[in-house]
Amino acid sequence: MTNESESNKRTGWTKRDVHAANEAIAAPRDGLDLLDAQPQDRSGERSRRGELSGTFDDATVARHAEMLANRVKKTQRKLGARMSREGLGAYRLYDRDIPEVRAVVDWYDGHVVVAEYEREQTGETYLPSLARVLGAALGLPETHVHARRRHARAARGARSVAHGAPATRLVVRERAAKFAVRLGSDADTGLFPHLRILRALAAAESAGKRVLDLFAYTGTFGVSAVLRGADEVTSIDPSQLHLDWAAENYALNAVDAAQHPLLRDDVRAFLGDAGAAVERWDLAVLDTSSFSVRLGPEGEPLDVLRDHRALVVETLAVLEPGGVLWFATSHQRFIPDLDGLRARDVEERTAETVPDDYRNREIHRVWRIVK
Repeated sequence: MTNESESNKRTGWTKRDVHAANEAIAAPRDGLDLLDAQPQDRSGERSRRGELSGTFDDATVARHAEMLANRVKKTQRKLGARMSREGLGAYRLYDRDIPEVRAVVDWYDGHVVVAEYEREQTGETYLPSLARVLGAALGLPETHVHARRRHARAARGARSVAHGAPATRLVVRERAAKFAVRLGSDADTGLFPHLRILRALAAAESAGKRVLDLFAYTGTFGVSAVLRGADEVTSIDPSQLHLDWAAENYALNAVDAAQHPLLRDDVRAFLGDAGAAVERWDLAVLDTSSFSVRLGPEGEPLDVLRDHRALVVETLAVLEPGGVLWFATSHQRFIPDLDGLRARDVEERTAETVPDDYRNREIHRVWRIVK
C-alpha cells in the first residue's frame, strides 16, 4: 500500500496543499462549489444600485428572484416533456445561468431544490425570496420547494443548511430504476443526477459480470448494474447510514441484498484484504465524488487529491485481466495522477458523461480504465 510520503512525492502535493484544497472545497456533491471556483462576470452587477456593497436591497432581491423564476420556468417547459419521455425524474433546471444569481435548481419529480452559496450581499431574506417566487412561477405548493444555503468553508459550521419546506422522502425515477431521495434536510439528497450517464455506461457493461462498487453511497450504481443483468454486485461504504439507504433502494427495485451484499468497511482495507485473498471482479466503480476526507486504514485522513492513485492501483489489483474500472470524482480542483498505470487503456470520458442539462461541464471527471 502506498504511504503518504510516496503519494505526495508522486503528485507534488504537500500536507499543506491538501489541507488548503479541502478547506476551499470539501468534496461537494452537487456542484455548488463551482459557484465560487469559476471566474465571475460582475460587469452587470456593478452597474446596478444596491449591488455595489453590503446586503442587496429589496429591489435587487426581487429582481434576482424574478430573473431566476423566468429562466427556470422557461427551462422546465423545454426539458420537462423530454425528461419524462426518457423516464428521468431528477435533473437540473438552473446552473448559474445568470451571473448575478449564483444558485442551482434541481427538479425531483414535482419538487425543486434551490441552493445558493452564502455570500455577504445575500442576507437572510435572499434565499427564501428566490424559493417563494420560484415556487409560484412553477405552480408548486410551498411544501414542494426546498431551499438550501451552503457555506464555502466547513469552519463556519455545517456546509449545507436547509430552509423552508419540511424534510420530505420521495421516490424518483431514473429510467428502469427507482431511487429514494430526501429533500429539505441538511444532508445530501441521496442521488446525484449529474452521474446518471455514468451509471448507464457502467451498467451497460455489467451483464453477466461480478461488479464491485466502492464508496457505494446509497447504492445507485449497484441498483443500475443489477437491473442490467449483473451476476453479483458487492458494495462497500464506511457509512452505515449510507448502506441502510442503499438497502432501501435495493428493496424499491426488488434487488436481493443476500445475492448482492452491502458491506460496511474501509475501502482501502477491503481492497487490501481482497487482494490478499485473490478475490477478483470483472468491473468496478470507484466514485470518489461522495467524499473528500474519510479515515483511512491507519486512521489518517483519506484525501482524493493525494490518495486517488493508490485507490486506482489497489482497485485494478482486484480486477480480472481485461476488467474495467470506472473512476469518477467531483472534486473541482482535481489534478489526476494516472500516468504510468499498469493498465491496457486509460481514457478520460468526462465530456460524454455530463448531461446536457448541466451548464457546468466540469461538475465531475470520469475515466474508463482497462486492466
